[in-house]
Amino acid sequence: MRFAWMRSKEGPEQSPALSSAERFVFVAYNVVWWVPVFLAVVGILSWRAGSLGFLGVTVFRAVANVYRNNVLPVAAGQRFPLRSP
Repeated sequence: MRFAWMRSKEGPEQSPALSSAERFVFVAYNVVWWVPVFLAVVGILSWRAGSLGFLGVTVFRAVANVYRNNVLPVAAGQRFPLRSP
């Protein structure tokens, strides 16, 4: 929300191109969120362990999003690899 408001104040801007390493971290960050659920469904983890793993990853994502939205400037926030699409 903050970035949309700041972009409307500053004018339209192209989002920066991500390097291959940044793109890999971006994709891995979004895939890892579902790994505990997948492992619980398949039966490799118990449902309790899968739920706790999913909770841990979700808390980490929440902290990363709070940091991105409230601390980083717009340009750095657009390049921050730990973000949702």
